[in-house]
Amino acid sequence: MQGRYSLLLLVVFLSHISAKKMRWCTLSELEQRKCAELAKALVAVLPPAEVAAFARLSCILASSTTDCIEKIRANRADIVGLDAGEVYSAVKQFGLIAVAKEIYNDGGCILSVAVVRNSSLDIRSLEGVRSCHSGARWTAGWSLPLGFLLSRNYLSWSKEQPLSQDVSKFFNSSCVPGAAAMAPSLCSLCQGQKSYIRHKNYHCETSHNEPFYNSQGALRCLRSGEGDVAFVDHLALQSIEESEWDEFRLLCIDGTQAPLSLYRSCNLGRGPGGALVTRFNLRKITRKFIQIIQGLFGPKGKERFRFQLFNSSAFGENDLLFKDVTDKLAVLTADEDISQVLGLDYVALLKGLGHEGSSLEDSVIRWCCISQAEQKKCEQWALSIKSDPLVCVRAASMGDCVEKIKRDEVDAASLDATHTFIAGKCGLVPVVTEFYGAECLSATEGSTHLETDVLPSVVGVAVAKRVSRSIFFGNLGSRRSCHSYMYSPAGWLLPYRYSLSLEHNATSSCNPDLVYSEVFWKGCLPGSEGNLCKVCMGGTEDAPSKRCADNHNERFYGNMGALRCLVGDPTGKSYGEVAFLEQHNIQDNILSLSSSGWAQGWTSADFELLCVGGHRAPLSEWETCNLGVIPPNTVMTRPVLTARVYDFIMKSQEALAANPNSEFKLFESHQYSESDLLFKDATKCFVHTSHKDYRSILGEEFYQHAETVFNCTHSATKRIGRHVGKMRLLFRPLSRHTLPGNRTSSGVLNFVPPCSATDLQYVEQLQNFVSQASSLFVLTGAGLSTESGIPDYRSEKVGLYARTTRRPMEHMEFLRSAKSRQRYWARNFVGWPQFSSHQPNAAHKVLQQWEQKGKLHWLVTQNVDALHSKAGQKRLTELHGCTHRVICLGCSDVFPREDLQRRFETLNPDWTAHAGAMAPDGDVFLEDEQVLYFRVPSCERCGGVLKPDVTFFGDTVSKTKVQFVHERLAESDAVLVVGSSLQVYSGYRFLLAANDRKIPVAIINIGLTRADHLAQIKVSGRCGEVLSLIQPL
Repeated sequence: MQGRYSLLLLVVFLSHISAKKMRWCTLSELEQRKCAELAKALVAVLPPAEVAAFARLSCILASSTTDCIEKIRANRADIVGLDAGEVYSAVKQFGLIAVAKEIYNDGGCILSVAVVRNSSLDIRSLEGVRSCHSGARWTAGWSLPLGFLLSRNYLSWSKEQPLSQDVSKFFNSSCVPGAAAMAPSLCSLCQGQKSYIRHKNYHCETSHNEPFYNSQGALRCLRSGEGDVAFVDHLALQSIEESEWDEFRLLCIDGTQAPLSLYRSCNLGRGPGGALVTRFNLRKITRKFIQIIQGLFGPKGKERFRFQLFNSSAFGENDLLFKDVTDKLAVLTADEDISQVLGLDYVALLKGLGHEGSSLEDSVIRWCCISQAEQKKCEQWALSIKSDPLVCVRAASMGDCVEKIKRDEVDAASLDATHTFIAGKCGLVPVVTEFYGAECLSATEGSTHLETDVLPSVVGVAVAKRVSRSIFFGNLGSRRSCHSYMYSPAGWLLPYRYSLSLEHNATSSCNPDLVYSEVFWKGCLPGSEGNLCKVCMGGTEDAPSKRCADNHNERFYGNMGALRCLVGDPTGKSYGEVAFLEQHNIQDNILSLSSSGWAQGWTSADFELLCVGGHRAPLSEWETCNLGVIPPNTVMTRPVLTARVYDFIMKSQEALAANPNSEFKLFESHQYSESDLLFKDATKCFVHTSHKDYRSILGEEFYQHAETVFNCTHSATKRIGRHVGKMRLLFRPLSRHTLPGNRTSSGVLNFVPPCSATDLQYVEQLQNFVSQASSLFVLTGAGLSTESGIPDYRSEKVGLYARTTRRPMEHMEFLRSAKSRQRYWARNFVGWPQFSSHQPNAAHKVLQQWEQKGKLHWLVTQNVDALHSKAGQKRLTELHGCTHRVICLGCSDVFPREDLQRRFETLNPDWTAHAGAMAPDGDVFLEDEQVLYFRVPSCERCGGVLKPDVTFFGDTVSKTKVQFVHERLAESDAVLVVGSSLQVYSGYRFLLAANDRKIPVAIINIGLTRADHLAQIKVSGRCGEVLSLIQPL
């Protein structure tokens, strides 16, 4: 029955493709033979009457996987199977799309394993050995092992040159098929035929004609004695005869060796398996074709005895067209983003390894902050150091920091022990650990690199007021409780283990949330809900926050917050009767109650510890009266960033240690009226721990306890899983007929975000600010041009990011992919008439008048719309360039964009397309089918690639331009920001510099900006309306 159904599907399929040939790209004569047999089998299963109408399968021989990708892009082939690393390149750089994934017996993932012959080698001593790899940028043979070696600092990468250069120096010699253009030594062990004729050169190519190609070839390289270690996927181990298993060993990450059978516990990481790719416009036909051949010749197909899709033994080779161990092909029915096809973690790994080239993000460290106070301290940190730039990124909680690091939105954060456990489970790795000892001893004289096997810990304690004599363990039922925050070791993980009340004992639930909600009448556990939020206070006017927020904006958050909760708020309305917190800074926090103005007259004698045995003790007896030991906080990051984050932290620590009189203290927080901001205040220095795994840092007892609790509650993993699951919503395609945005009565699109009436009191303050300035420096952003009908990026409801899931063109994508350039210019061609017709609004005109009257010294705009130039602005720097100019990447010739529009019209006289939504750079959205036949001219002078004279996302502003702007800033006596949220560092850096120079700052913007804490004046309102009220006196 299944065979008849497959046959019916095939007939229906063929009737819709007009005898279109499916052209399979093959990598050797053997693959060509298998492909030809598949074509014959397809013909054989059709009734004679249908043979004439059959769309024959054609087999196209290529010299390598790269050649296949190029052939598919150029419409000379249609489909090929690739390793996940090459799938990423095919999608991101060549505009192809993944249509099906290989699924194996144990799922769709592979494990990277390092295989050696019996020897004394271990994973820590690979420098100088000969290595065999399945392929360049392949998952198991390149990305996963190199990511691991970088994460442990076994391999150093300066980032000043491609990773391949450092890899070639790390290994004595190698065979990495596909690496011929990277470094000669990476191909020195390869055995393929050499030739100057491309299609006859098999040496170091990703083709079966290279004997050491793919995982089977890497094992062949090891067997031959050419290599000392082979990096392959675990599936390849199945090809080794059992009689040979004793000849090989696996290298484990802890420095030991293991037999091949233990690959599940002895591997270098997990990644996605292979996939099939095709052109976007052929995706639907290809999916149907894959379903047909799998239904006929797959492991369960009725015609599997005629031809076996996933078996290559008849052709004398392994893994032809597909891996032989493939169980089935999972057809990707939706046009999913590559991040969803391959996984967020894997894509972040590829980016970290330089798979997309360098960008601005490679030169900065993005630190995660969870409150306004933390961000303020982080900004001061950034101003106090002179190493790599530090960018401070806000998150809602420590759990949110873990998610943001996983999604490559930030790079690092210092996490408590419980969140370190969560982060480790999510694939993050340690960099350094906070050291709470009495004194930091350097490993070597003059170095702050400290390593130790003994990491001083802190303890959790339960505290009550001394006058509350009836409160003790076993008698806490129906009390008011204060906890530091959700998932905190002292406030959440440890207390529930003990008999809190007569009703609660060791046989109670293993879920702390349930225990606390049942035992306590009400309390404050920031990040929780229900009765455990009723005592919380929320934020202040300066740092507004909803009640029970899981960060420092909640005044009862953290160790300091739990103590405040215990003594009550200044009005006496919110208070607790028992507080669960850490002991390490309780004395300092008690003193801070008075110095911060929270509550007066409290001393250490007013509090006592609650001991788990039911008695009480003074605060000084915490060593014998506590809830348990808590491992130190650890800085966590993605594996490929450990070396860079470590270097940044060490440089930062050394710079601050060399300047002891600096006002900024990395391990102090009381000047911000808080405690433990970014790091614990008890920290003395950092301990190098990137050579350890998070489990060994936490210790087995704490790890097992956390494992038990989270297996019971699943709360953290569910919470993170839900959030990551929402990422799928980011990639819903926008209809080409959609033109989001509110329209004015005249029919013009209105992209100005809604805002309340401007407070005239702030306008008066701004007037005084402008009047006092004699040399005003103005920085403008996309919000300035919304009143001219051009959208910004980030405004709620009307910004590009709110209206569509599409994102702007990225620099490396434009440079590497001709397909992406074609798509960009086609869309730009359609949008240019409308974009170029926009005119300056009232705000542009006011700023030009200020220049004429001598008030405005210099204007820097982040916009690329030329509206300041149209308004007549002369003292102007277009920081990100201008779309009204085009530059040749070959000869650097610059000419007007209008000239290019005429050339487009000449080359594409009959080409038409319907535009979707417009972006702030004039780009519009078209479906890929619409741009397929759009012709793009080259430079008339040298034949080079043409690019708009703008800074695309991921590119950097030239140092010369940045230096010029800094010089103009130094000549100014006041800074005014107009219409920018300052989320992009290229503009934000000038606000940091102004703050460093003590230059006053004012901001006009609808909504929050990244520099609100640096501004003396903030006016919320439409830029044109506000500026029109200001006189340049």
